[in-house]
Amino acid sequence: MWNAAENVFSRSASFREDDDEEEALRWAALERLPTYSRVRRGIFKNIVGDSKEVDVSELEMTDQKLLLERLVNAVDDDPERFFDRMRKRFDAVHLEFPKIEVQFQNLTVESFVHVGGRALPTIPNFIFNMAEAFLRQLRLYQGRRSKLTILDGCSGIIRPSRLTLLLGPPSSGKTTFLLALAGRLGSHLQMSGKITYNGHGLKEFVPPRTSAYVSQQDRHVAEMTVRETLEFAGRCQGVGFKYDMLLELVRREKNAGIKPDEDLDIFMKSLALVGKETSLVVEYIMKILGLDLCSDTLVGDEMLKGISGGQKKRLTTGELLVGPARVLFMDEISNGLDSSTTYQIIKYLRHSTRALDGTTVISLLQPAPETYELFDDVILLCEGQILYQGPRDAALDFFSFLGFKSPERKNVADFLQEVLSKKDQEQYWSVPFRPYRYIPPGKLPKLSDPTKLGRTCRRN
Repeated sequence: MWNAAENVFSRSASFREDDDEEEALRWAALERLPTYSRVRRGIFKNIVGDSKEVDVSELEMTDQKLLLERLVNAVDDDPERFFDRMRKRFDAVHLEFPKIEVQFQNLTVESFVHVGGRALPTIPNFIFNMAEAFLRQLRLYQGRRSKLTILDGCSGIIRPSRLTLLLGPPSSGKTTFLLALAGRLGSHLQMSGKITYNGHGLKEFVPPRTSAYVSQQDRHVAEMTVRETLEFAGRCQGVGFKYDMLLELVRREKNAGIKPDEDLDIFMKSLALVGKETSLVVEYIMKILGLDLCSDTLVGDEMLKGISGGQKKRLTTGELLVGPARVLFMDEISNGLDSSTTYQIIKYLRHSTRALDGTTVISLLQPAPETYELFDDVILLCEGQILYQGPRDAALDFFSFLGFKSPERKNVADFLQEVLSKKDQEQYWSVPFRPYRYIPPGKLPKLSDPTKLGRTCRRN
């Protein structure tokens, strides 16, 4: 009996050795392929553990879900550990992601608008506006319009690998600021100043190929499902730099004799290929955004029943995440979302920005304390002027230096916006020997002033 048991264990061990040898032979055969062919093929283990060489573009939906489930379970459904695995693969061959630093100097945006009753949306005003626009084209009549300054001399730097929060009360110029940085300002707005990406002006390249802007409005094709919408967005945006990065990664791993994780290898190859191959990343994005339960539901609109408003907002964010943009400008993405979902989305963006060296600016109106803590830098915008830009941890110290102190249990994001309000500013005044007087945002010292705190923030 004991001999029979020993024979069973010895046979199982020999089976494992045979499987390992067979897998090693498959990988060796894969390594002999040219680089451009190797990036389209991988070693896949099915549900019973059998390995086979597959074309990433022809991976079936059931196999995709199985692979994604193994990847998620391997990191306990933690996006940070997932992105760390991806980053370590690049670090092992000393391959860095392209970084983009956005700089803006004396950024000013102005517009000419009607004031008073002339600005009301009435039928006579509409007719007058059309006639005035026609005469303006003929240079016969310029009209009586007032100049409105939306952004007034904004300067700063948005650094890569850091998640930046854009804060400000309504009508402070946040949307215009993001549109200007993304190079998508309307023709009716007049912009002056300088915006550069790694030292290159916006006219030296095509900004939509490098940056992406998420609008507050959710515009989708109502007749498409959630999965079809994300796959269509992925195909339209392409893969960008990802394919070249994958080619270099595969080449360096072959020269160094490094064998990557099989499941992660297939997933990363699917990111860098166009067409059906976007399905894997689409499945992962839907899981992160909580859209996997409604993946086959129509998006819908006012005339067609579909997903909810909060799900549409998450879908708008997902359309950007499946693309190759290195710079993300996201405008009020938390509208219609609960605090828990907003936290999960910002957490995912934080980890992806840090691991993949992206540049991300997110505008939020009233972020929860735990969401606020996820950001690295803060830009405080009010009345078209940047009052503070720097590390999140130094924001309270900056306003404390000015004489305003936040209560212990006060949400920091709410404090930063209320301290600029004429109605709420007085309650945060903390200098007992000096009487309080309202300080409008235009007269508050900027971080760029030659103060000791400002120099410390700029050094950090």
